[in-house]
Amino acid sequence: MAKKRKLESKESNVQKSSPIEVVVEDVTSHPLCLHGPTLLFSNEKGRYFGCSSCRNKKDCTIHIDEEDWEKENVKKRNEKYYSLIPKIDKASAWKNFNEVKSCHYSNRAYCNTCKELYIMSQSKKHLKDHRVTMSLTDEQLTHPSSWLPTLENDAVEAQYMFTKKSVGTILGILKNNKISNIICIGTPSVHEAAQAHPDYDSILLDFDTRHHLFNAPNKYIWYNMFNNYMFNGNEDERILNKFFKKSKNGGICVVMDPPFGGRVEPLAHTLKELEATYRRVCERPDDDTLPVLWAFPYFSEPYIRNILPKIRMHDYQVEYEKHKKFQSKTNTGRKFGSPVRFFTNLPLITIDLSNDKNYKLCDKCKYWVAASNNHCNKCKECTSKNGMTYKHCNICKRCVKPTFFHCGVCERCCQQKGHVCGVVVESQSCYKCKEKGHKQASCPQQTKGNKKRKQA
Repeated sequence: MAKKRKLESKESNVQKSSPIEVVVEDVTSHPLCLHGPTLLFSNEKGRYFGCSSCRNKKDCTIHIDEEDWEKENVKKRNEKYYSLIPKIDKASAWKNFNEVKSCHYSNRAYCNTCKELYIMSQSKKHLKDHRVTMSLTDEQLTHPSSWLPTLENDAVEAQYMFTKKSVGTILGILKNNKISNIICIGTPSVHEAAQAHPDYDSILLDFDTRHHLFNAPNKYIWYNMFNNYMFNGNEDERILNKFFKKSKNGGICVVMDPPFGGRVEPLAHTLKELEATYRRVCERPDDDTLPVLWAFPYFSEPYIRNILPKIRMHDYQVEYEKHKKFQSKTNTGRKFGSPVRFFTNLPLITIDLSNDKNYKLCDKCKYWVAASNNHCNKCKECTSKNGMTYKHCNICKRCVKPTFFHCGVCERCCQQKGHVCGVVVESQSCYKCKEKGHKQASCPQQTKGNKKRKQA
């Protein structure tokens, strides 16, 4: 899907392009592309339908102005995607998996070129120039995410998996909340660990179709998390509903790991739609909350909290396999560790990190935080977001990064290196009224006589 692990700050993105808003609405009547229903976007030039997953037009070229979508010939041309989206046969794939598994491990192989799991003695079509993984053990067959080659198009697909440590932390959180059923959205490593554990059951919702080769039909759904789209339609909707219904005994949680370049708005909308399904299928009251564990960069906190106020960010640093920068502090990694955190509506105290020396229990916040995170008595919370030890600014009345200083001209705390007075970097939090949910240019307190600020 969208670019996942090439991490850029929100500030740098704003400088390069004009603001684009996602119009959150029902997508069933939207145009299609190869990634399912498109999303409706809005910018200074107007409103248009674009791919829900690909931000780079080279990866998905669809672009339809909202006005043009009303034209019959445009709708007619878009119908081609109904036949262009490939089909997967989960039943046949599962039958093939069991046939391969019944063979001796030396006779099992996977061709990454053809994306095919096969018996070596029965197939000669995989040529010498094909990329083949041979002699697959039982462990490899049940944990394909640990060895499957990374997909070639890094701008469209997620490439990295949670470390065993992070997976263990997730299962521990669910155990502490007495949850045994997991909807794994883009988290195959969690799904595989849950399937191997007697205390958990799970279903994998993922865009990577290779996973259907290794999972039973009722354990995998080809899915786009940015539009809550199931490519196998009613068949997979029934499978998911059945899994929801089963969760009446044992609780349920969504564990989601989206591409980091993805927009927060459609992801939040997907969670709201899944919550509505959960309430309907499980006959829960309208105020009942669907538990969520969402891995995302810490600097997305204002965006997520603005849309989903019940969600809170925990200080745990989520680590990834085969990604030097997204692991614990190393010479090749980020100085202050992984920037990825858990966003959750579960009680933060249930994230027990007592066995990790990098964390401490804050006796005032009543939950575990990074050892470098100090409690601020003025803010009444542990304020660090990125692994540094933050400091309190009495003028701004909030904690800021230790590298910040208070500029008397700008009347705000900002990065000292390269600072130019009068140039304000866009932020989710308004510098004028300090409220979240809008930017200074659109602040309700902004008077018409004020000069427009310069764009960063």
